Amino acid sequence: MSIVKVIFIDDNYVYQNYPLPKKLDRQSLLSLIMLEQATSIQDLLGTALYEDLEQKVFDEDLTEAESGLFKIVKYALALYVVRSAIATIRTAIGTTKNEEKDLDQYALNGISSGLDSKISYINQRIVNYIKADATLLALAQSSTNDLFNEEDSQESSVYYPVYPIDDDCDSNA
Repeated sequence: MSIVKVIFIDDNYVYQNYPLPKKLDRQSLLSLIMLEQATSIQDLLGTALYEDLEQKVFDEDLTEAESGLFKIVKYALALYVVRSAIATIRTAIGTTKNEEKDLDQYALNGISSGLDSKISYINQRIVNYIKADATLLALAQSSTNDLFNEEDSQESSVYYPVYPIDDDCDSNA
């Protein structure tokens, strides 16, 4: 894994696009952004496309197709960061008084319940965007150590098999 050359989003982008009920200190949130960018986003795009996009953002030299991809990737990154931030906030909430703790947990549960489906949706949009552009697709598939897999964008805890199950639950009873 390479060191992050440029951070795709900042803390303000996260709060503007997916407000959290509690703010983290800026350095903690920037650390989460860098971690999620270098792991979740790099895994989603494949190393070759990720590094190419990162370098072109650094150089301010994005093509029209890359600019469109970058816009979607920024939102996906914000969702990943929110998911990580919720885990961090939950840990901090454990030290607060009971009524405040219950109220905060309720707000966090509401936010986190929809995150996996949003992440799955935005990841599928990214995959479809990449597949629609031959240059982006070729670059995404050029990684030798972590090939871009357009079928591998499921982020939910529910598994949906590719092949339908022929039996129903009652047939074995």
